[in-house]
Amino acid sequence: MRQNLHFSSNSVTEGAQRLGERLRRARKAKKLSLADLERICRIHRTTLGRLERGDLGASIGVLLSVLEALHELADVELVLSNPDTPEHRRVINIPVLDQEF
Repeated sequence: MRQNLHFSSNSVTEGAQRLGERLRRARKAKKLSLADLERICRIHRTTLGRLERGDLGASIGVLLSVLEALHELADVELVLSNPDTPEHRRVINIPVLDQEF
């Protein structure tokens, strides 16, 4: 049974939806169907569809596999490897947590 995830922030949900839409556009720009992407990264097309719809239940492993299949992983690695670059600050907005968190 799939766990129902609850997040307190609308920005998390909205961010997942924006990411999913970006993945969908990248897939379509490469003229790939969900079935094509399923064959490439060996992830079932229903899971891929959930990821593209912004479902927060998709794992980081699924996301990274799809990014790699779409040849988009290098951009993510660049951002993660250079946290002080302007690109990183623009793409990833990490809030500062207070002491009580």
